[in-house]
Amino acid sequence: MNKVLIGLISAIISVNCVSQSELRPINEVPPDIDSVKVVIPIYSQRIAFRLPTTWKAASQDQNANVFLIEFTPNNENINSWSNLVSVQGFRNLAERGNSEQFLDSLASRFEAVCGENVVYEKIDALLIDGYKSTTAILGCSDLPSDQPTDIGRGQSEIGYYFSIEGEKDIYLIHKSIRGSAFEVEEPPFNKDNISSFIQEFMPIELCKNTGGLGVCNK
Repeated sequence: MNKVLIGLISAIISVNCVSQSELRPINEVPPDIDSVKVVIPIYSQRIAFRLPTTWKAASQDQNANVFLIEFTPNNENINSWSNLVSVQGFRNLAERGNSEQFLDSLASRFEAVCGENVVYEKIDALLIDGYKSTTAILGCSDLPSDQPTDIGRGQSEIGYYFSIEGEKDIYLIHKSIRGSAFEVEEPPFNKDNISSFIQEFMPIELCKNTGGLGVCNK
């Protein structure tokens, strides 16, 4: 897969006091807007969520079966980040598994790297626009060795993950942070305060792959 830098994403102004019918596609973000609604076509459907204007699209990767786009704060980059939002799509995977199995498999890969320092706490089973999803806190409290993903021994990575079963595909969205190691029993967030960690990116929506750019038809 060829990694390319993404420019301006087709976005829709997201303001609480504005009705859905009044939202309109824009080519640039006015300075008085705090967040935009991003709508991304991924295989058979579209994912939508809010993105603060202090964040940017940092990289994209895609092949026939896997789609990836990553976002960082404006003052960070994809090779050295402490905050990241990642959106992935896995083509036709919903026909072979479900959202919980997908997260369990991902947690197993984390455990293979982190060993006893893995953090995995399932939070909820939700319906997102009628589609089954599983959410969890997942990460590594203290990496035992350097990794090829620009994170080193003695650092931590932990995130809040949404695994969503679409009509054909499985979608994975997570917000993650990297920093100093922490005790595995004392992660920086838990099920009691996780909503505030992801709040500025909500709601996450799963749409039909129809309509023009920036459109999220349910």
